[in-house]
Amino acid sequence: MPRAKNPDKYKTLPCTECGAKCCRYVAIEIDTPKTKKQYDDVRWYLLHENISVFVDHDNNWHIEFKTRCRSLADDHRCIEYDTRPQVCRDHGWPIGSCEFFDSPYKLRFDSVEAFERHMDKTGKNWRYKRRPKTTKD
Repeated sequence: MPRAKNPDKYKTLPCTECGAKCCRYVAIEIDTPKTKKQYDDVRWYLLHENISVFVDHDNNWHIEFKTRCRSLADDHRCIEYDTRPQVCRDHGWPIGSCEFFDSPYKLRFDSVEAFERHMDKTGKNWRYKRRPKTTKD
């Protein structure tokens, strides 16, 4: 994937220029789904607001919670910069390895429908059988 910007021109991360994209979500690696239950779990995640599931360029699966960091100032700078967590310190280094320069997503699902379309294209037997609808008296 081509890089969006040239990392060589930056001495520090261009957080104010990109809007601090990395400070607007939390992503946790999950097991690669292999069973019907695990595929159904992904569907369940995607039924919730502000949740995405993605596969990175190393084929690792993640659940992404779209939520803004409490330490992100209006100018896209960290108000806790000197005491920020190590994960924040490590993100984007070496220069050019953050979302500003390249998308972390190989695949991304923002809805159940998008995930189901993708899974149907794979040809895998991933669905539980649908239960017949019942009518209530």
